[in-house]
Amino acid sequence: MRYSLFLLLSIVLLAAILAGCGSLGPEQETIGSPEKSISSASEQDKQTLEASGTEAMDTPAVNPVLENIPETGEVSWSLEDGVLIISGGGELLNTPWQTSYHDATVQSITAVIVGNGITDLPYSAFMDHDSLVHVTIGDGITYIPPETFIGCTSLTQVDFGANITLIDGGAFERCGLKELTLPDTITFINMGAFSDCAELTKIEIPPSVSGIGEGVFDGCESLTIYGSRGSFAESYAKENEIPFLAVE
Repeated sequence: MRYSLFLLLSIVLLAAILAGCGSLGPEQETIGSPEKSISSASEQDKQTLEASGTEAMDTPAVNPVLENIPETGEVSWSLEDGVLIISGGGELLNTPWQTSYHDATVQSITAVIVGNGITDLPYSAFMDHDSLVHVTIGDGITYIPPETFIGCTSLTQVDFGANITLIDGGAFERCGLKELTLPDTITFINMGAFSDCAELTKIEIPPSVSGIGEGVFDGCESLTIYGSRGSFAESYAKENEIPFLAVE
């Protein structure tokens, strides 16, 4: 009798255990699936954010003035409402907008935009463009040739490209510049580059400049040079008795 009762209780207990194990299976699967989905979604979001962040960091800043100007094809120019745009790819070999010295077309130009595809400018390209006020130079230009803007008496604003290393002799001689900040790609300023810019009161010279030619600032009687302490610009200013102010 006792053995039968013990056997009956064992069977009931075993049945209860088996029923319990069966019910745990589906609950674990249901809980596991959302965890898997959440993990996958988080990983995808992470990858998306990382990709977008990398793209944002790698994308260089684009000058809005230059972004729609063609950088390939034949070098060409257009003039509208006083704005001269030079586009295409390669060297600008001459100044076709100028039919004669100091002509009416030249005097109508108030702004010049040199596209990123232009790699070189001719000697004295914008000489005596008296009405020229604003110049934007694209990233394809690595140096400003001699006397490029000589005699541009109204020129007050210059936006340099990202790759200019040299400003050659007389490039901005007798210009109307008042204040100018040179980019930190420039390493040399050749002789007379800013001579007789009578209204030039401030020029900021970066530490990258390691050489300045003779007479670069002759005739700039009101000039103060701004630069880093211990830089070539500071020693040049002291040697030439030009006021110097340190910038951080």
